[in-house]
Amino acid sequence: LSETIATLQVDDPTVRTQILEGLSETFAHMNRVRAELANRKRALSENEDKAEFAAQFRLFGQATGTALAMAETPEACDAGLSRLMVQLEELESRFSEHDGFVAELGKKREEIYEAFAGKKQALLDQKQKKIGNIVEAGKRILEGVQRRARSFKSEDELNAYFAADAMVLELRQLGEQLLELGDSVKSDELAGRLKAARQEGLRGLRDKLELFEEGADIIKLGRHRFS
Repeated sequence: LSETIATLQVDDPTVRTQILEGLSETFAHMNRVRAELANRKRALSENEDKAEFAAQFRLFGQATGTALAMAETPEACDAGLSRLMVQLEELESRFSEHDGFVAELGKKREEIYEAFAGKKQALLDQKQKKIGNIVEAGKRILEGVQRRARSFKSEDELNAYFAADAMVLELRQLGEQLLELGDSVKSDELAGRLKAARQEGLRGLRDKLELFEEGADIIKLGRHRFS
């Protein structure tokens, strides 16, 4: 049509005007059709995007609930939150042209942060409470072990006690539990106090053997003996 207009040779002005008006109407009609097509295509695309976003958003919400339920340690909370943030970034990148979608995803981000931060803090509080209970139990058992360690009459008895007694084994298990909970300091402290109780009992036994004779009835002071 453009080439026809450019090369049109008509001597009659009236006829030429009619031809040009017809071509103008043709262009106008074509432009209207193109505009309607573009609007229709945009509307279809928006509807498809809304449907896809709704499905993706529901799926993301389900994944969030599952990750939150499976996060049973503070470290698992951090890992689950990181994975969800990556998925959220992918969704924002895919639907970045829609301001409403981006705003909804931003709101979801804040909700996820608050949910995981709350659960992490609750798990930390629970963990600290459990550590505290283990430490208190260890102290009570340790007091009994220390008293028992001072009651033996030979090193063999003392060594056998620290090697196989149920209370001593319980103390070692408590130390392992502290280690599993991530508190290596208190675990090492408990192990150190158990070792110190054994050494203290051994020193007391040796002192008793050096000082007393015939059990605890005769005190030895050099060549002298006292009842």
